[in-house]
Amino acid sequence: MSKDFDMVAMETVTNQYLGGDTSLSCSAETQAEIDRQVVELVKRQHEKAAKILEENKEKLDELADYLYERETITGEEFMNILNAA
Repeated sequence: MSKDFDMVAMETVTNQYLGGDTSLSCSAETQAEIDRQVVELVKRQHEKAAKILEENKEKLDELADYLYERETITGEEFMNILNAA
């Protein structure tokens, strides 16, 4: 979904019971625009993830140290480290 394509299906499934092959049912120009938008979305989200990791480097280092010492971590232990001041 995107602002340009909304909820329009651009793919059709053939041989649903024999492997479910898919094919795009749009023009080459539309396929190229879809590819461009997907690449842009992935780049934006990658940058966002990298920023979140950079902003939380100290917490990541604490978690890494904890795991280095103990090898495993529970969800509760993880959240305790993450939420500690």
